[in-house]
Amino acid sequence: MNKLFFTLLLLALAAYGQVQERVAIINTLDDRDSIGFSDLAYLTDKMRETAVNVLPSERFGVMTTESIVAFLGSMENTVKVCKESSCLAELGRKVSADYVAQGRIGRFSEYLTIKVELYNVKTGNLMGSFTGNFKDIYSALAIIDEKAPDLFKKMLGEPKAPKPEPIIVVEKPEVAKLEPEPAKPEPEVKPFPRTSTWVGLGLELVGAALIYAGYSKDKEIKNSYDSYDFPWLDQSEYDNAWDNVESNKTQRNMFYILGGVLLASGIGIHIWF
Repeated sequence: MNKLFFTLLLLALAAYGQVQERVAIINTLDDRDSIGFSDLAYLTDKMRETAVNVLPSERFGVMTTESIVAFLGSMENTVKVCKESSCLAELGRKVSADYVAQGRIGRFSEYLTIKVELYNVKTGNLMGSFTGNFKDIYSALAIIDEKAPDLFKKMLGEPKAPKPEPIIVVEKPEVAKLEPEPAKPEPEVKPFPRTSTWVGLGLELVGAALIYAGYSKDKEIKNSYDSYDFPWLDQSEYDNAWDNVESNKTQRNMFYILGGVLLASGIGIHIWF
């Protein structure tokens, strides 16, 4: 129940934005068992009361015995830990305090002694202490009333602990893994005939046409020669027939020569280009 109460108290303080520095007044110890447990508890409560009266509540929060026990587990374990602890600052860290103070009773000659130390838990440095001699519990209370206020006021000169910045967790957005789209097949481009192809083809066609024309002239030569060979023709008709034969021969030869040259040129263009 004490743990739950302390947790709710801390949450309430956080809700109002009040970040207090916690001050832990640890149970007073007696190395020689010179005074009783109840007297030691009273001295501790007196120092805790002094701290509450001296320190401003908007900055400092003095931890109760219950809150300290909540951190250490139980009263028995708290007493054990306080006795066995060799470092007061380390003990302050265990109870999650910012400052820690503790009184210790000893003996010097016929007098009892009290020594109170104050530590900065974060740095582990001793901020101050006071000592005194006494013969009874009332003298010890008088020493606390006189010297404890000045000891606790030393915390007022310490720089205020910065308010912790809220931790903002930024979740990385999930990036959807996109499957690459399958590559689209490029459209098949049919090769367009080059200019040299058309030129070569044209020469071949013209050459073939001229050769065919030469072949036709060859038939006309045969017909003209047949006309020339008739015996009933007079001299002028023979001469005309022979002229037709010679003319057709000349044209035939020109067609063959020119057609052959053009056909060969077209074939050559196809082979070369």
